[in-house]
Amino acid sequence: MLVLLAYASIAVAAGTAADPPPSLTHYRCYVCHSDREALVGPAFADIAAFYRGRQDAVSKIAADIRRGIKSGGPWHMPPHPEVSPDEARAMARYIMSLERSKAAPREVKRP
Repeated sequence: MLVLLAYASIAVAAGTAADPPPSLTHYRCYVCHSDREALVGPAFADIAAFYRGRQDAVSKIAADIRRGIKSGGPWHMPPHPEVSPDEARAMARYIMSLERSKAAPREVKRP
């Protein structure tokens, strides 16, 4: 576990993300989210940017995964109590390892 935390810290410091934990696919998180583009839910990189600098970021994101979120637009994220606390923390650490891409597509406003 200590090695995993050290690896996640190195990935964050280097600005590169580790491979996503299998739980993001298993629990179908990518149906609503993407690493760098907003879908139904916000991009994981945008979530990381919102929480960047907060010491409680991983704990807050992990809690939100398990409890759900009922704000932030017309949709809400349902609770996922089936995700274990350890899995939720692994997901949150991965999310916090992401940075917004400098080449991320911008929203184009059409007439």
